Parts: sequence; C-alpha cells; structure tokens
Amino acid sequence: MWIYFQGLESSELPGNPAGFESLFDVEFDELRRRVRAGDAVWLESGFFQLNELYLLQSQLGGDRELPVFGGRHIPDPGGGPGHVALEPPDVARTAAYLERVSFPDRWQEWRQLPSSESDEELRERLAQYHEDLRAFYARSAERGWAIVKHFSF
Repeated sequence: MWIYFQGLESSELPGNPAGFESLFDVEFDELRRRVRAGDAVWLESGFFQLNELYLLQSQLGGDRELPVFGGRHIPDPGGGPGHVALEPPDVARTAAYLERVSFPDRWQEWRQLPSSESDEELRERLAQYHEDLRAFYARSAERGWAIVKHFSF
C-alpha cells in the first residue's frame, strides 16, 4: 500500500477518471525521477498514522484533513480507490497548515492515545514524511500548482 502525490499545473488536471489514471501509467523509474526532482512525494506506509496525527482533536479546522487524504475524490470506474485532487487554493492552505504544525508536539499528543503506536522507527518515518510533505506542499504552493494523489492498495 502506498500513496503517491504529484504536483502539476492546474491546467494539466485531467477532466475524467481515465485521464487521472494515465498520469500514473508510466514506468516506475519515471515516478522515482519525479520524486527526486521534488515534483512528487511517495509514502509507502504509516500514512494512516500520519493522518491520525494531523486529525488530533486539539487542532480545529478543516485544513488538518488536507495533507494526506483530503481533496476532491475522483472515483475509479473499475472500483479501485480512485484519486484525489487539490486545486491551488487548497494546496496553499495545506502548505500553510503544515508550516504551522509542530511534528514533535503532534507526536507527543498522538502517542498518548490508547490505540497509538509509539515505537522509534514509526516516529522517524512519520517525522520524515511530515518534512517531505511540508517541503512538497510549500514548493507546489509557491509554483501555484495543483496536486493529485494516487492510491495503490
């Protein structure tokens, strides 16, 4: 299971589910090249926990839902998870939200929840994902880009 985030000009957002699918119908090396170039982010595991971390009750407002799973859902006609798109204003809101979020503070609150895991490996992975998303959303907002999320389960 993984989530792939791709930044692109809003004019390049596809108009239908097939168009969204074709954005990611490329060689694996191309996806990795996009990540290395800073135009994409890849989260391989722990993204449900990262989403929980952002959704803590002490943080009010809808922006907390945007970094991982939030946005406009584009259903997959074949029954898969589909895609999610964020328009440039939501990308800017998400970038501002991530800039304000303190990962160490969120981690301390989250690990006090009864169901949370607190091992060091998970903390390091989520901290890295937080920094990757923070930098990615900031670059995308600066460029005025949209973001598309591709889920593979």
